[in-house]
Amino acid sequence: MPRRHPWPARTGPDLYAGSVDTNSPAPDLRHVGRSGLVVSVVGLGCNNLGRTGTATSTPEGAAAVVGAALDCGITFFDTADCYGARPGLSEELLGRALSGHRDEAVIATKFGMDLHGADGPDFGARGSRSYVVRAVEASLRRL
Repeated sequence: MPRRHPWPARTGPDLYAGSVDTNSPAPDLRHVGRSGLVVSVVGLGCNNLGRTGTATSTPEGAAAVVGAALDCGITFFDTADCYGARPGLSEELLGRALSGHRDEAVIATKFGMDLHGADGPDFGARGSRSYVVRAVEASLRRL
């Protein structure tokens, strides 16, 4: 089966060679409650995107992993505002990697960890209405 996505050619050592079989059947899909969303039963946890010392610490590495996931039929991506070498980096890299393919993915992100003011003052109440709005708006900008 040919690749469905025109991801840029990888440079440097191909860390993922042979690890992705795009001829395998795509994962099953499931409805998310009554939301109308449909996602693959296999998702990609993005906690390593932007983490120092990993193959996904760079935009190119993150794009390679996200592209391989899409090629295999994965449509669900899970991230958080605290993932990455700095707050929000995982969301930024995922947003870049999905550029042009955003309609093929469902993203779940989380908030509530102490980011030491990265999303504005929280006064120790990261469940307040104003903090939730700021955190969600910041995540949407990064994604």
